[in-house]
Amino acid sequence: MKKNLAAIVLCVLFVTSASVASNIIYVDAGGPNDPGTGTSEDPFRSIQDAIEAADNGDTIEIRPGLYTGPGNRDLDPNGKSIIISSVDANDPDVVAATQIDPNGAGRGFYFHSGEDANCVVRGLTVINGYTGGKGAGIYCYCSSPTVTNCIISGNSAGTHGGGLFCQNSSPLIIGCIISGNTSANDGGGIEHWRGKSVLTNCIISNNQANGVGGGADYFDNNDIMLVNCTFAGNSAGSGGALYSWASDVVVKNSVFWANDAESGPQIALSAALNSSISISYSDVQGGETAVHDPAGGLMWDSNNVMDADPCFASFDPNGDPNVWDFHLQSASGRWEPNSRNWIADSNTSRCIDTADPNTHWSVEPWPNGKRCNIGAYGATEQASKNGNPADFDVSGAVDFEDFAGFSGKWHFEGPCIEDLTGNETVDLADLRIFAENWLWQRE
Repeated sequence: MKKNLAAIVLCVLFVTSASVASNIIYVDAGGPNDPGTGTSEDPFRSIQDAIEAADNGDTIEIRPGLYTGPGNRDLDPNGKSIIISSVDANDPDVVAATQIDPNGAGRGFYFHSGEDANCVVRGLTVINGYTGGKGAGIYCYCSSPTVTNCIISGNSAGTHGGGLFCQNSSPLIIGCIISGNTSANDGGGIEHWRGKSVLTNCIISNNQANGVGGGADYFDNNDIMLVNCTFAGNSAGSGGALYSWASDVVVKNSVFWANDAESGPQIALSAALNSSISISYSDVQGGETAVHDPAGGLMWDSNNVMDADPCFASFDPNGDPNVWDFHLQSASGRWEPNSRNWIADSNTSRCIDTADPNTHWSVEPWPNGKRCNIGAYGATEQASKNGNPADFDVSGAVDFEDFAGFSGKWHFEGPCIEDLTGNETVDLADLRIFAENWLWQRE
């Protein structure tokens, strides 16, 4: 009897665990049936149909294509903890080819049901959203989703937040490109009211606001964090890059370049009390004079903020934004997204190896100065390289100290900087490369 009872319990546990297991629900704009059933062979044609069919923990996988019309705009997760994703959020070609296009008839996403960080939107392009109000690309009210590796571009709001609007919300925005969005009032790229947010490794470029905050406008917020971001080519009446009204904004490891304002510099604080901005380990065109600070709320790390040409791979503020490339030039190697290869430049950006020393550097490709880059690609696998691969102690020379470090890793299996071939074993092939670089010295 005990054996039978144990068998029954195991069976119940198996059925229960299977019933709560996450599912993948498929969407394909070119699916064979309308609406479809969400299987791989018979995918839904509209994203909202997939959302309605999803349960907490499910993933909605959207195949490349153009998603427009009813069911593909004003996308509403209804408070669910789900992942809404392209088939490969790390492939920029897939992201660019998976397009949510309201075609001027609504927003892209509409979060308003208390979604939290477990509601994830990743690897999608949101274009041509329009609203006469706030948040044409993505709208968040009392909701805090995670948005990662997305492109939010060409959206237009009649009042605030052409690309993204948040109120009483604390979203995580990671690795996104927010570009070419417009607002008739404030916040061409981003408008945020009364909340918290973290932007990491984001590009905010070529956004325009008739009012304040071409790149981003923050109103009555606490703990806004901008880390490893690039603000470039944005414009507004005031605060071409960023405007802060009674908000606490912390900027670190970031670049502000070629942002334009009709009045005042590219970063502006309102005269309201409690307006503050802290800037450290960053590159700001114009230096401290680039910040309009009537409230006296600027905290400027003069030892670690520079005013130097970031040497972007391709950037002309008066040229075509479609060809802008914010990777940093480097003589040791820069990631070229079109060829998907590393190429060497004649220049090396001063933004390389100048981030906060406490930022973890090991995610960046080797060689590097054991210190992250600033800007949107710092602390990522596409960070521009610096130095010699055999200079393990980053002394500027390949010598006996480096040989001692190499010897200590001999026959080590696993990822390490001494593995110069990248095969996760330190062996004769790595020794050969080390010997080729013996006695190298930085010029």
